[in-house]
Amino acid sequence: MADLLGYHRNTVMGWPKAGCPVVQEADVAANIAWVFDVADVVRWLRNKDVKEAVGKYATEDGETPEGISKAKKAKWAAIDQEIETKKNLRTIIPVKYVLDQISKDYADVRAVVAKIPDIIAANVEASLAAHVREIADKQVRNAMKSLQVKVVDDPLEYER
Repeated sequence: MADLLGYHRNTVMGWPKAGCPVVQEADVAANIAWVFDVADVVRWLRNKDVKEAVGKYATEDGETPEGISKAKKAKWAAIDQEIETKKNLRTIIPVKYVLDQISKDYADVRAVVAKIPDIIAANVEASLAAHVREIADKQVRNAMKSLQVKVVDDPLEYER
């Protein structure tokens, strides 16, 4: 979101304390990342900018000069349009969708991989089948422990 809206990551991380709407708060201990609805954040930023502009440029009678408010509205309309265009071009995807899809894929992989010990055991001599199944099952279970969806708060962590 910081890149999309042109802000530094630390600035974005401070927004929830300032009243920015949040879908899900981060919990480092539980490995849960922040989740924002970009459209809600843009509306919040727009309203915040308008209030600041009104306060900064308002005349003595509380009116805002027409040019200032039009410029702010135009800026936020352009950002709204950019976000909508990126959604339509599928260059941004909701985090929840990606996590749900990866979780589903991992479940499918686990189901197939879990059958491997039985398949191997069925193809070896009967006297060895139980022992081979046990060894293969242990190895498969150890390998599947690493097939977990891990959400990290630091986007740079995904690049590692």
